[in-house]
Amino acid sequence: MKIIKLDSSVYNKISAGEVVERPSSVVKELVENAIDAGATAVEISLVNAGLDEIKVLDNGSGIDEEDLKTAFLPHATSKIRSAEDLNEINTLGFRGEALPSIASVSMVEMRSKTQASEMGHFLKLRAGSVTEEGVTAMNRGTEITVSNLFFNTPARLKFLKTPSGELSEVKACVMKLIFANPRVAFRLSDEKGLIYSSDGKGLGEAIKGIFSEDIWQNLLPLDFEKSGIHVTGYASRSTFFKMNRTYQISVINGRVSENQSITSAISTVYQQYLMKRNYPVTVLNITIAPSELDVNVHPTKAEVRFSDGNKVFSAVYHAIKNAVEKDIEERKILFDTLQDDAEQVVERIPPITAEQDSFTASNHLIFDSAPRKEIPSFDFFTSHTEEMHEESEITRSVKEHLKKKYSFSESEVQQEMQETASLYRVIGQVFGTYLLLEYNEKFIIVDQHAAVERLRYDKLLAAYEKGAISVQPLLIPHVLEVTPSEYAIVENKIDALRSLGIELVPFGADSFKLQSVPDILSDMDVSALIKYILSDRAESEDTIIRERLAYAACRSSIKGNTYLTDDQIAELMNVYFKQGLPVQCPHGRPAYYVYTKRDLEKLFKRIV
Repeated sequence: MKIIKLDSSVYNKISAGEVVERPSSVVKELVENAIDAGATAVEISLVNAGLDEIKVLDNGSGIDEEDLKTAFLPHATSKIRSAEDLNEINTLGFRGEALPSIASVSMVEMRSKTQASEMGHFLKLRAGSVTEEGVTAMNRGTEITVSNLFFNTPARLKFLKTPSGELSEVKACVMKLIFANPRVAFRLSDEKGLIYSSDGKGLGEAIKGIFSEDIWQNLLPLDFEKSGIHVTGYASRSTFFKMNRTYQISVINGRVSENQSITSAISTVYQQYLMKRNYPVTVLNITIAPSELDVNVHPTKAEVRFSDGNKVFSAVYHAIKNAVEKDIEERKILFDTLQDDAEQVVERIPPITAEQDSFTASNHLIFDSAPRKEIPSFDFFTSHTEEMHEESEITRSVKEHLKKKYSFSESEVQQEMQETASLYRVIGQVFGTYLLLEYNEKFIIVDQHAAVERLRYDKLLAAYEKGAISVQPLLIPHVLEVTPSEYAIVENKIDALRSLGIELVPFGADSFKLQSVPDILSDMDVSALIKYILSDRAESEDTIIRERLAYAACRSSIKGNTYLTDDQIAELMNVYFKQGLPVQCPHGRPAYYVYTKRDLEKLFKRIV
């Protein structure tokens, strides 16, 4: 078969298939051109979700008359001049493909005026061919109207969504453009009215306008620089989440893009705070040297590639981690005056040793198996004084410790315990699961399992980070057979895995021997562990250890439907307060809720 050169009308349509997928693609390309032209205000109007018409008006620098036709030629651009310029791209567009691609599958009218021109000029095209040109009166800037998208490629129309679906795509696109350019005023509307409006007063105002005030109130500011990578923006508190990733926006050198290193860094920070299928809100602005970034790996530039993904992972990870941990630290003590009171009292509470820890797996049955007596019926108007349980083991341990270390008398011990308990008032327990407390006109409901699970997890994690978790050799090493590509993955991970206690050694040209694992993984199915090792996840290598620590903490903590005495509740709360009232279990479930007196009064309509 003879080889021929395709006509420009054919290859423009092919190119359009890569660049112009739907109305939102047109909006993205036209708005990015406006931003590159220095626009500070952009108006986007749609008819039938952009399927019938898309109009983009900007106040940028405009296009000279002699350049109007050139702008619609393939690979015509004002952004780069040579191949070397590809290493230092500072503009959103540079290929010169957008306008010819759009024009080849639609009807286009462009009107533009520069500051130096007395009049503007217009150009009309149909399927890429000029049909009319002339002079027009207008202000400086450019207006492009795209009509009848895909009119000459009807097969493409079959793959579009419904008008409401396409409108959602445009809204998502414009939202990202607003976050990427918070100092540019945007206005998006259709035949039904205004959809989005942003006044260009900064990222904070954009978030409040596009997301909501509630989301804004739960975001933490970021400002971190490492290895030449500057990360700014916002990330949500450890307690705030959404049910999908649509609230995660990454702006890289002014361009909204995706990259697995960034996604993994976000997931790694929040994995100990959020439950599965819960996602944090992040709006990240990442600045990196253009030479360290390849934006030319995807036709729509939706994805980018970094020369060193690990550096980007580290910068994003620490930017968010520092902000989240600082916020947790600031919110550990919930009440305005609690911290001073607590510090004065808990300093007198002796540290609980491993032998005394009533929350360890080996002796937590002090809660689970203590015989529960039936509560006798009594009149609500008479005091009930019958002791329901004998003094718990940990209470006796604390008292003995006070006597020995501080030479306290029995009466002094009782006074010390009473002062500790006076920090808050234990109201009781409901359903054998939730603890009720009162402090300073605040009502606290604590999930006892989540609270103890968090304490156990923090204790196990501290031991792990100090190298105190032992490694268990396998009696029979497990042989891991791999493909050549999998061999490279495992080989790259050997040192990192060894530091975690997972010992793998080469065994022939296509296999490894798994010789030891940390105790915390000893009961894990070997095939599951191997599957994880081969997954080549970009997250931190100790993710699997942390997941198992959380699992161990969960299994060894007191469960729901376990009834505690007031003494036991007070003991648990003393430890919990001393640890700063962690807000979540390691799986992300809330450990407590706080209601103020005002909250309850509003609930019961005492105040409105």
